Amino acid sequence: MKRHWRIARVNIVGITLLIITGIVLSACGTSGPARSITKGDELANYNFSEAGTFEEGAYNDAVLRVTNGVYRINVRTGDGSLWWGQWGDTYTDTVIDVDVTQVSERPEAAYGVMCRVRGRLGQEATVDPNLAAIVSESTPDVGAQSIAPEATAEATAEATESSGTRPTPTLVATVPALEITPEVGGITDSEYEGDGYLFLIQGSGTYAIYRSRGRDAVALVDWQTSDSINITPEANHLRVICAGDYLAMYINDTLVAQATDDTYREGQVGLVAGAWNQLGVVVEFDNLQISAVVE
Repeated sequence: MKRHWRIARVNIVGITLLIITGIVLSACGTSGPARSITKGDELANYNFSEAGTFEEGAYNDAVLRVTNGVYRINVRTGDGSLWWGQWGDTYTDTVIDVDVTQVSERPEAAYGVMCRVRGRLGQEATVDPNLAAIVSESTPDVGAQSIAPEATAEATAEATESSGTRPTPTLVATVPALEITPEVGGITDSEYEGDGYLFLIQGSGTYAIYRSRGRDAVALVDWQTSDSINITPEANHLRVICAGDYLAMYINDTLVAQATDDTYREGQVGLVAGAWNQLGVVVEFDNLQISAVVE
């Protein structure tokens, strides 16, 4: 399963089109952190040395792979869509560290980290033993002939998965400013798809924090410039803090943005990238570490 959004390009170049109220913001250089938070015990660590350790997929417009010791998002043609993969346990309060490098040269791209992403990809399914017993007792023995069509359908699905083909997504043709469009048309149409917080940077030297909910994205910290961002193709180290209603973003050990928002309290960790140019973007993530919050 794979999802992506589309955010209007006008927002990436930093033009504010919405008046946002009720959000506490601070930018780099104006004050210190609103809360003193440090890393606690390590909860998870991904060095991407083995395939299948993070969400992967090959699609018409993007490929997400664990390869050569990194997690690579290759967006083949930039149309304003942001593609992401998510994985692992469900967390409440976390400190997330990751190294990220934009391999391609064109600056019209954005990439970064997500926290509290809705979903349970990579988690083992748990079954209520009482419910399983009830289902087992109430399910009739339909015999081998009745099972055969289901087995055939399953084999077909497995063959489709192994071939790397996917249904072509249907996207909303016109995307208003700050609207996020989940992929639909046979892959997913969940109204909750994409829920979470996005911490984004551009290789040209800007950053932002977004809250996404279904098809809508609200800038908690709109696009701003920071000298702390290494210009592409140099790598950047991102640290994201999600603690209660407090959100903070560090770039190369410098606090650049913080906000308060209590919409989401738990979720998975995600990695995201997208482009606004015909050549797309290639971004590589490494040394993803998820730690507990100490305050």
